[in-house]
Amino acid sequence: MREPFHLVLLITVLISISDAQFEDGRLCFCKGDEAVEPCECSQLRTIDKLNNEQIFDKLQKLLKKDFFRFYKVNMDKTCPFWADDRQCGTNQCGIAFCDDEVPAGLRRRNAVNMVDEVPASSKKATEDKKESESGECVDAGNNIDPMDRTLRDDEKRQLDAMDHHDDGLEDKFCEIEDDESEGMHYVDLSKNPERYTGYAGKSPQRVWKSIYEENCFKPDPKFDKNFLINPSNFGMCLEKRVFYRLISGLHSAITISIAAYNYKPPPPSLGQFGSQMGTWFRNTEMFAGRFGTKWSWEGPQRLRNVYFIYLLELRALLKAAPYLQNELFYTGNDQEDAETRKAVEELLEEIRSYPDHFDESEMFTGVESHARALREEFRSHFVNISRIMDCVECDKCRLWGKVQTHGMGTALKILFSDLPHSHYKQDASKFQLTRNEVVALLQSFGRYSSSIMEVDNFRKDMYPEEQETTKKKDTRRNTNKIDL
Repeated sequence: MREPFHLVLLITVLISISDAQFEDGRLCFCKGDEAVEPCECSQLRTIDKLNNEQIFDKLQKLLKKDFFRFYKVNMDKTCPFWADDRQCGTNQCGIAFCDDEVPAGLRRRNAVNMVDEVPASSKKATEDKKESESGECVDAGNNIDPMDRTLRDDEKRQLDAMDHHDDGLEDKFCEIEDDESEGMHYVDLSKNPERYTGYAGKSPQRVWKSIYEENCFKPDPKFDKNFLINPSNFGMCLEKRVFYRLISGLHSAITISIAAYNYKPPPPSLGQFGSQMGTWFRNTEMFAGRFGTKWSWEGPQRLRNVYFIYLLELRALLKAAPYLQNELFYTGNDQEDAETRKAVEELLEEIRSYPDHFDESEMFTGVESHARALREEFRSHFVNISRIMDCVECDKCRLWGKVQTHGMGTALKILFSDLPHSHYKQDASKFQLTRNEVVALLQSFGRYSSSIMEVDNFRKDMYPEEQETTKKKDTRRNTNKIDL
């Protein structure tokens, strides 16, 4: 009996990608026709080289600035899908709020100006009233924000314009509260790094199962009847493949972080006296198992999806560059703000130099009614993903899950706000991002940047001989350039 064509095709695909984690001689990754493909590390335009040599250091420097390290979040929202008790079971799960440490300039209504300047006189009285009632942003009884006294008139107008924000749903890819809503607190992300917390068992499994089973677009079941055990993007249209890669890449980046900063607890015999004697280490075995073929034939593709999100958010930053260049990044510290603007410009310069960004123009095309329906389904599914993050019981894990989905949602908002068939407002002068969205986008991009750097570290551990080969090729190339 002849095998069905789709089964033969599936087996061929499995054989072609399941031979190794990194392909022989092609340990790095480059932009492919649609996504990411393995390539030689000696090539000039690898994503690894872009990130590790041009982007990473500049980005890490930027994320340490006050404007970007303070993120405002509601950590007390209840899970909308099932009852949870929010108990992680280890001392690595906790986070601390830092409202008292936040620079005064960040406590005003947190929006970043992404629009042309608009007159603010018609709403000045209302805004002054709101700011005076907040209690945190201004002195009691003072109707003028005292920090504005140090600003030029044109800067005041720009900051006033920030308060105008579109409340429609069409461009919202995440369920995120307004910055001034009850329950929002600042967290210093630099003091709460993403790493292993001991959060394991049924709770995280339930979260990821819910994400993959209830919110991801499903492939055609005739290609994969066991999607949950080995989730993949085989058999999907472009938009659904992109959506799957976003979720898989998020999952994979978190796994890379856990593997890179893994924790070995002290022996139980030490009791409470040994609570501080555990050791942090790089878990290469975990990395190889997750992204090789030992656990699943799809492991190597999971790794590529990290690079895919990196390119997508890289493109979003490039698209937002004209607006970010005009942003004040105001915290109230003139020197700090000037350094932040310079650091942003340096990062954008590197991003502009790279030619192989994600191309969003190919998505949501064709018949307008179908494109709109698919785009709305895409958006609503991603909103659900952001809601599921409130079901994560570990505080630190929940924090970074919310930051990264918020950042990814912001990237999608930027990319799909001006497509030909967009529901979204066609008046570009009203397109705007809050400060929290910009912080989330850069912090999310920072997590994928760190993941790619960690991939390089794992690569060196696993394939030391390839590193020497690549260095020799790079040396020969540089020598040839000098001779010319």
